Amino acid sequence: MSSGDLSADVAGQHRRAIEAAVAAGARRILYTSQQNAAADSPYAPAALHAATEAALAESGVAWTALRNGFFGGLDQLLGPWARTDTIAQPADGPIPWTDRSDLAEAAAVVLAGERTFDGPVTLAAPPATLDDFASALTEATGHPVERVVVDDAQWRADQLAAGVPEVVADMTLALFKTARSGYFADPGTLLEELLGREPRSITQQIMAQLTMR
Repeated sequence: MSSGDLSADVAGQHRRAIEAAVAAGARRILYTSQQNAAADSPYAPAALHAATEAALAESGVAWTALRNGFFGGLDQLLGPWARTDTIAQPADGPIPWTDRSDLAEAAAVVLAGERTFDGPVTLAAPPATLDDFASALTEATGHPVERVVVDDAQWRADQLAAGVPEVVADMTLALFKTARSGYFADPGTLLEELLGREPRSITQQIMAQLTMR
């Protein structure tokens, strides 16, 4: 479970879902959390995930929180690079952009394997910067893709002018700001261990997504 409504009382929604699961007799609750979830995280979604993990710890039933690395479509992180051949985003830092299928495969191992995972477990790929993405896209597409750093305030203003909801623009900007500090730089090694191989690299993820365009 994990709420996708950014404007709602997410922690309250999650707590009620946990209470309902306990009342229904659940023996273990599996929760999709966020890498480095912490109450004092500068990235608001990570703090919300930490609140849910705290509610799980108080629930009285066994629980596992899959602290997933970031994942999604390229445009979600890079902006309209395909139209502009430019990644024009705020200053960033290492972000563990992780292949969805790798996360699904690891989750299946956690659910069905012989090993028991209690509490939070981190599932994240090796981190990459937007400079790394620009290099990988240049190699994959055969033409230069440039990385341009945009001032935070200017980027936010541009996003709002383009019709991006304020809550989404602010959350994305917070991601870049938090990444600058190295907050997401350590993905751990559990994902590779569960997969029995290296997680898919950003180059592999790029190639897969380009073939779907």
